[in-house]
Amino acid sequence: MKRPSLRSGALLGVAGLTLILGGAPLLASASDHLDAPALGGLSQGGNFDPHSEHGDRDIADLYVFDGSPSTTVLALTVNPAINLFGGSFGPNVRYILNVDRNGDSIQDLAYVWRFGPVSNGAQSYAVTRYEGANARTLTNGAVIAWGSTAGNGIGSARGGAKVFAGVRSDPFFFDLTGFEGTVFGLGTDRLGSDPTDFFAGLNINAMVIEVPDDALGASHIGVWGATTFWNGSSWQAADQVGRPAINTVFNNSLVDPNAGTHKNRFNATPPSQQRTAFGGQFKTNIVATLENINAALNTGCQDYSSGTANAIANVLLPDVLTYNVGTHAVGPLNGRALADDVIDTELGLTTNGCVTSDGVGPHSDYLAHFPYLGLPH
Repeated sequence: MKRPSLRSGALLGVAGLTLILGGAPLLASASDHLDAPALGGLSQGGNFDPHSEHGDRDIADLYVFDGSPSTTVLALTVNPAINLFGGSFGPNVRYILNVDRNGDSIQDLAYVWRFGPVSNGAQSYAVTRYEGANARTLTNGAVIAWGSTAGNGIGSARGGAKVFAGVRSDPFFFDLTGFEGTVFGLGTDRLGSDPTDFFAGLNINAMVIEVPDDALGASHIGVWGATTFWNGSSWQAADQVGRPAINTVFNNSLVDPNAGTHKNRFNATPPSQQRTAFGGQFKTNIVATLENINAALNTGCQDYSSGTANAIANVLLPDVLTYNVGTHAVGPLNGRALADDVIDTELGLTTNGCVTSDGVGPHSDYLAHFPYLGLPH
């Protein structure tokens, strides 16, 4: 297993970054598990107290990659660490995979999961496909798949698609215990010393759909996941994610005293509006973080110039995961495969190359066949 790259003691500083930057999610510095106060976080009342507020609405990760020949796989995980918190899919939640076909960061296609109540430990589900303007209003869709989380979770689907919903092994990987030991002094594990993957034993709720490439309607797409919930009278935005960790890392209290509020707002702001919403606050936060993080943490490494920070911000926003259909997915700019090391990418990006790895690599339980995520523990 590869070891962390350390320069000027920077790994400790960047591990601390996750906490300093406004309440990082429970189980990651570079994923979206519990990424905003409305969903949960690491601390309550000043104490280290991991908690989930609304796990069934909380998106952990989005994956987009090539499946069998001439197919594309879209996967969304929710309910982080159900081994710790428990949880099911929400009967009052819509789980949405949005697809942009023309680069304007507005959805032209949407696949939406809805779930029934838990009965005998399982939930029925249906997947509806919306196209064109209907993808934006979620009206007049066509049910293309259905099934149950019982058994292997694989349902029936039309049009050459495959569909799954249920509990799987969380595909995300990160040395959390080393992080806790380095930053909090909890236990004896430390980053850079015998890295261990905390996520290797955790389960998560997952939804996976594999469709023929031509069903997507474009050769270059942008994808983002979203959840909305019914509050008794209307549908309310809950969470969304494109590339991993944009909200988690960059809307932070180091550069924004209202970071918690803006994390929640980011999750409710359509990608097409993210550069300009709230006076450009989200872009301002990205730029300020990239210009100042090494200096603020005293890592001894050089921060980005203003011009470079702005250029990176314009790539990261809108927060949409782009993918060239029919190619092999290699993140961060061409889809995201299960084994892509987003932690290492995030460390290198935020620190201007100062830190390049947490020392943990991909899981060994990914499947070579649908639904690709490993069997639950």
